[in-house]
Amino acid sequence: MSVRCPIHLPFISAALIAVVCMTTAVSAQIPSTLNSQGVIHNSGTLEIVGDAIIRQDTIGGRVEYTRIGNDSQLVAHLTYWDLHFSGTARKKLIDVTEPIRARNLFSTADTLTILDLVAPSWISAEFTVRHEGIVNPGQRFGRFLLDGVRQQDISGRGSLPIIELINDSGAIVTRGGGLRVVERFDLQRGRLDNTTLDNISMLDQSWIWRDDSGSIATTPVGPRYHVRYYGESPQISGAEIPRGTTELGKLHQDNDSGLTLSSDAWVNDSMRLEGDIYTEATDSLRYKLFYVPAGTDPVFITGDEEVNGTMVRTTLQPGRTHVMNNRRTSMRFANAQLQGPVRRIELRVKPRTVPLPTNIGIDKVQRFFQVELQDAIGVPVPDSSYTLDFGYAWRVDKVDSVTYGPFEETPGPLRNKLDSLALERFVIDKYAADGLSILPTNADPFFRYSIATNVRNSGDFAIGLASYSTVWVLRTKLILEGAMRQYGGDVTPIMSTDLVASNILPLTPPPIYPYNLDPNRTTLTVAAMPDSIVDWIVVEFRTSPTDQAGHIQTGLLTKNGMIVDPTSFLPLPIRGIRPGEYHVAFLHRNHLAVMTDGRELVAPSNANRFVDMSNGANVFGGASAMKVLGLVGGTRLFGMVAGDVDQNGSITRTDQNLIWTDVDTHGIYALYDTDLDGILSTRDWNLSWNNRGRTSVVP
Repeated sequence: MSVRCPIHLPFISAALIAVVCMTTAVSAQIPSTLNSQGVIHNSGTLEIVGDAIIRQDTIGGRVEYTRIGNDSQLVAHLTYWDLHFSGTARKKLIDVTEPIRARNLFSTADTLTILDLVAPSWISAEFTVRHEGIVNPGQRFGRFLLDGVRQQDISGRGSLPIIELINDSGAIVTRGGGLRVVERFDLQRGRLDNTTLDNISMLDQSWIWRDDSGSIATTPVGPRYHVRYYGESPQISGAEIPRGTTELGKLHQDNDSGLTLSSDAWVNDSMRLEGDIYTEATDSLRYKLFYVPAGTDPVFITGDEEVNGTMVRTTLQPGRTHVMNNRRTSMRFANAQLQGPVRRIELRVKPRTVPLPTNIGIDKVQRFFQVELQDAIGVPVPDSSYTLDFGYAWRVDKVDSVTYGPFEETPGPLRNKLDSLALERFVIDKYAADGLSILPTNADPFFRYSIATNVRNSGDFAIGLASYSTVWVLRTKLILEGAMRQYGGDVTPIMSTDLVASNILPLTPPPIYPYNLDPNRTTLTVAAMPDSIVDWIVVEFRTSPTDQAGHIQTGLLTKNGMIVDPTSFLPLPIRGIRPGEYHVAFLHRNHLAVMTDGRELVAPSNANRFVDMSNGANVFGGASAMKVLGLVGGTRLFGMVAGDVDQNGSITRTDQNLIWTDVDTHGIYALYDTDLDGILSTRDWNLSWNNRGRTSVVP
């Protein structure tokens, strides 16, 4: 043992201690033990080469542990004024009953200086830190506290598993910094004043923990580290969130009072919320939370946490449900084809907010969504180039929120209609049902929720009563065999308008089949029939091929095969139908019915769909359910089969007999007029006879 003067020996009667007072260090270092049961009064430098067992609480002056060798040196746990470590022998800090404190200076010499600190204990530095050594190499435990009462000066390029800043006056990084954090830097109280030149280094997979009373001035250096927030007061993010897109690994938000972002944040590994995250400090100061992981979703611990604002998912997997701003809000593409060019989903969710514009959204749930589908670099992709399942949710019951207090988002008039609330999109001047909301909705202790399938548009969305006004516009091409006047190898697909020309087409659909299936038949009255109209026709929407209780509307068939509205003469708007997927059947008074083979999406999101029944490609029962009428540009033209005048779905001798009975009658709107020219003739009989034995495949 070597001791440098000045030193005051303990009072001998209290204990016996062997010390040597010298003005220079002893060159030969012989292991020994300083076992003091009394009090060492030191105002100079005490250099300890061997082990130290010191029973007093504090010691003044400077104490140095300097043993060199491949063995170890036992360090006494007490409060020092200046404490310095050097030498290659591993310094053992193994007392679990109390920590080691340095009131003025804590320092280590270099990277050869290694401290082994047991987990239950810790090192406390109350002022200056000059650390070049290593604490617990290869381990992720070992606490080092910065817990002074004045601003602390820290420097050095040593490594520490855990640093805890517990100093209201904070700490400042000096001399180029470089301190390396292995497990975490815990910002409990006070500010860490660091700069890009005087900084700390977060080793790979280390953490920054930040309480609501702690902060950091500048983003630390590190390839990838994690951030955790905790505390009881609302927090605003700071420099602990890196500005780059790859440095932030995990984000844990464990503060019940919420975290507000002050910058964009890119989460690359995982995210856990036990409190809300707000991405918007004000309506004009908005940031985004980017979530990169492909195979995992954010975890919402209690179930009511949310990202209030904008969340972006950047790595999408077809067929996978991507959880978004809360546990019940999600996006999904069923397959790569339906995903199309979309590579990012940007969703802004604003809870407790009347949907914009407020004069339109007053009868909606007090929550709105803004959706934008983007390519890989964030450029919006065109609507209808994708098909999306949108999981939507809102607060339905009064929930005690730390942030808001008790609240709910369902206005009084909607509270008894929860099962009927659907996803709607704002278009031009109103909200209308978008996609196919699966009703009734579901509920958990925090949210009411459902899924809208077949969403094909970005934009502003809200939740409200399913609006079945104009749900879809039918754009179709449909040909009646009887109205064709031209057959052969190269025909013009134009039908005759003889009934209008003869002024015998009724201005209201007559009370016969199939027009009497339409409960709104008597409300359909045409003031002046356009000269482009062939006849009345019924459109039926079936959820299954055998469902004959579906939605029915009556329209007018034009000479080029379009079905139009009797009032506007524009493509037929389908009103009052619940958005969904339907087989579309076409019924005429003396032609065999036909129906689409596949179900058509009847929803505003499928507004551009064209249903072509003239090519035989999408016909229930196959193309043989229709009649080949000729060729148009080398392509076969199909039409509905004429001749079923008794309307039983089959063309038999009975039909021909009924026609023959009234041959030579003209100038009337007759059921037996199969060629739709206003005259009952052998041509009508021939049409039915040539189709004898034909039967409609529509149930």
